Amino acid sequence: MATGTQRDQPQRSPRPIEVKELINDCVHCGFCLPACPTYSLWGQEMGSPRGRIHLMDQVLSGCPVEGAPLKHFDRCLSCMA
Repeated sequence: MATGTQRDQPQRSPRPIEVKELINDCVHCGFCLPACPTYSLWGQEMGSPRGRIHLMDQVLSGCPVEGAPLKHFDRCLSCMA
């Protein structure tokens, strides 16, 4: 059994600055929309990857995660579309 591999290391949560950098990488081109199962099913922008990216940005800015925003996060299948 190998020791010291990345698999053996505990996962750490990304810091807010790292998340903000990832959020800023999205150019809102819309290429993710046809690949997203929840967007295809409900057709709501907030149910798309770029919609959830926008919601993540709002959360980092201090907006509460409850009600409708929480619903959009819960519906995400984490498929990486």
